[in-house]
Amino acid sequence: MVKEGHYLNKQIKDIIIKACEELELDFYDLEYKKEHSSWVLRVLADTKEGIKIEECVELNRLLCDRIGDDLIPNEYNLEVSSPGIERKLRNIGEVEESVGKYVFIKTFEKINNQKEFYGYLHEVKGNCIYLDEGDVKIPYDKVATIRLAIKF
Repeated sequence: MVKEGHYLNKQIKDIIIKACEELELDFYDLEYKKEHSSWVLRVLADTKEGIKIEECVELNRLLCDRIGDDLIPNEYNLEVSSPGIERKLRNIGEVEESVGKYVFIKTFEKINNQKEFYGYLHEVKGNCIYLDEGDVKIPYDKVATIRLAIKF
């Protein structure tokens, strides 16, 4: 996902993905945007166990060495980090992989008189997401956003 309507060529994304693979990291996302007065190239990576700060530092070093000044037209800051504990679930596959986890769902329209739901992801069956013990049923095509959440 490249935000702000700015184009980064495929070569940059390929460099990032290859670097992640070399370090046995999972590439999660890419963002290039202007924040305040400077540009930021944000690379999000992870592992099944969760990415460590040392792995972020190593990926940052590798990318600094490989992304030449001529590939990105503006001066920018490179940030490498985890997608975070409350990461978005970007597709039905990621939702299925998150069964058993606590999530937040916002829907396009009201379901059972509400548009926001918190609960444990119980099951994904067909085109529906079931929360808690199957008490709440949400059609996937009605989901505006779904992300992992922290239960306090």
